[in-house]
Amino acid sequence: MGKTMGEGFLAPTSAQLLLASLCRHGNRTAITVAGQSWTYAEIDALSDRLAGFLAGQGVGLGIPVAVHLRNSCEYVVTEFAILKLAAIRVPLNEQMGVPELRYCLDHSGAQVLVTDFSLPRAPDLQGDPVTLIVGAPPDGAMTARQFHWTDAITSQLPFDHQTAKPDDTAIIAYTGGTTGRPKGVRHTYGRMAWNLFSHINCLDIRSDEVMLLTTPLPHSSGYHMVSAFLQGSHVIIESRFDPQRFFALCREAHVTWTMMVPTMLYRLLDHPAAGSEDHRTLRTIVYGAAPINRERLKEGLTKFGKVFLQIYGQTECPNLIATLSKDDHTNPDLLASCGRAVPLVELRLRSDEAGAGEVEVRSPYLLTEYVRDATATREALHDGWLRTGDLGRLEGGYLFLVDRAKDMIISGGMNVYSTEVEGVLREHPGVREAAVVGIPHADWGEAVTALVITDVGTVAEDVRQFAKARLSAYKVPKTVHIVSDLPLTPYGKIDKRRIRTQLIMESGA
Repeated sequence: MGKTMGEGFLAPTSAQLLLASLCRHGNRTAITVAGQSWTYAEIDALSDRLAGFLAGQGVGLGIPVAVHLRNSCEYVVTEFAILKLAAIRVPLNEQMGVPELRYCLDHSGAQVLVTDFSLPRAPDLQGDPVTLIVGAPPDGAMTARQFHWTDAITSQLPFDHQTAKPDDTAIIAYTGGTTGRPKGVRHTYGRMAWNLFSHINCLDIRSDEVMLLTTPLPHSSGYHMVSAFLQGSHVIIESRFDPQRFFALCREAHVTWTMMVPTMLYRLLDHPAAGSEDHRTLRTIVYGAAPINRERLKEGLTKFGKVFLQIYGQTECPNLIATLSKDDHTNPDLLASCGRAVPLVELRLRSDEAGAGEVEVRSPYLLTEYVRDATATREALHDGWLRTGDLGRLEGGYLFLVDRAKDMIISGGMNVYSTEVEGVLREHPGVREAAVVGIPHADWGEAVTALVITDVGTVAEDVRQFAKARLSAYKVPKTVHIVSDLPLTPYGKIDKRRIRTQLIMESGA
């Protein structure tokens, strides 16, 4: 036993840690969904039943299981069942379009798909996976390879627990696909153990936490959720974000911890309950995924207090490359920064002549490869360092992102960082949100072009002149378009690829 225990501590796996948490926290409440709660022991029992069914369908070590579900108890049960079989989880965002869904299912080689009846189906799949459907009508027609969730979860079939090794594949997570087809990011069980430790250490996740998650679990929220499980926390899972519901849960369930993207924070700030006693128990608001409006962040600090914690990460280095701590948020000079590298990450820049450079990181929880894409793997990984594709500057150890490498605009031979221009536009009192892209131009090569969401009465040329007074001439948008909304990726980021394509089509460039 001594040898086994020693090996376990020297090379832990996420499966080992999370499955132990089910036993350790048995009678504590694990999750609440739509007003119904389940303890850790109940999740353990339900996932045993599902694991028995999945094992009967051939699922075991190294078998990919695609999880295409809404935020739900079923999502949590499926995740634990996969851990018990040492299988590979393929998390798929419920907002995926059908072509992207089909591609990810085929590319991952998923042999089983767990999905919701209300979500779209991808036809003509190469592998014809066994499909387990949540919420299907009891009398609905099923094919030979389709099954009702309720039948699977009541089957109580025996199964052999499988033990994952540190180098076994735990997750194939797909990137947002804003610059082409999504890439399948391979993470191992050993590396995801380090990721769990990093989340708990860096994001102030405590054992008495009441964590509220309202964004899709296949993305960042899922990593926060399992970290909370390791601590024995109570996780409230909502199907979507609604400000009214958010404040009601804060008041009634005494929420202490939540995560959101900037657009969600803006909606909270505009709600009458912001700054009230309704959220007095809230001690941590983690935000990330997109640049934040600095003035609105200052407003948030006034209304919510010293609760904000910014994260910068990527699918390739899940969630945590750098953090801007709660204390850092009290320094106005740091509000434009995404913080310092977390303890388990090394960070460096491949500097360019402008003082910015591509961010490179090294960590024990980096991806191991892009699945079936040796070229992309070689381009991204060099001697253990990941090229992130983000451009940034380091000042006193703090990272200031200036753009995505692929979003940098070259206008008249000069480099224009779109995020710098967006930051200035957001300072205009009538601008609520901004996106800046480059579109082909006969004279300039690329023309700096801005789309802005504004208050009623704001004039596009006034916004352009505001930027002109604050930016070098070559950085000023040649054109400003006022729009009612901006397209988002399934992961809540502004979809600049769609914006650029639409503008090119409209201009005939």
